[in-house]
Amino acid sequence: MRTKLYLASTKALRDEARFARLLETVPDQRREKVLAFRPDSARRLSLGAGLLLKLALAADGLKADEIRVTEYGKPYFPALPDFHFSLSHSGERVLCAVSGKPVGCDIEAPGRYDPKIARRFFHPSESAWLFSLPEDERPAAFLRLWTCKESYVKALGLGLNQPLESFAVRLGEPTGLVQTADERPWRLHSFMDGDYACALCGLAGVEDAPIQRVDFSEVSV
Repeated sequence: MRTKLYLASTKALRDEARFARLLETVPDQRREKVLAFRPDSARRLSLGAGLLLKLALAADGLKADEIRVTEYGKPYFPALPDFHFSLSHSGERVLCAVSGKPVGCDIEAPGRYDPKIARRFFHPSESAWLFSLPEDERPAAFLRLWTCKESYVKALGLGLNQPLESFAVRLGEPTGLVQTADERPWRLHSFMDGDYACALCGLAGVEDAPIQRVDFSEVSV
């Protein structure tokens, strides 16, 4: 199964009628999760993530409703052991990665740059590189580093049990892991979608993974 990315804006879900209609199309487990959120913006993000996952399954002729999580919080479908997926959302965008092998993705909206976070949670080599950049370049570089690190942690499936400072990411040509917490041949792909930073981590095909842009105003099922 080829590694693929699905990307969408949740702005179309601001329409209450559309939101209600699409909410009825997702599995009960996702619907309950959506409604458990209080801010409407969080509900839109949760529904958007569920819709992307549903579309990804349908694209490969698959169907599964029950999602479980591992002891470290990584979601999976018990009925589809060879279908790996990762979900992320930030601001008003959602991202979904699917693959036949372990995969992780992350997306971050602009405005999160915090030098204190970089000094505390980044590997020393990453912090040194970040603070060597001109000050106006650091916010975008910070987001790219953050999403790469998050996507790797998600692909590993260890969650917060894998300290962010325990491995290092190199941005550039090529982007990659220069110090890892796992010996498998992980690959990283980092890109910007407007002001949003996105990253994909997997064991194969991440650099040329096709991106399916989804418009929720055109989604019917």
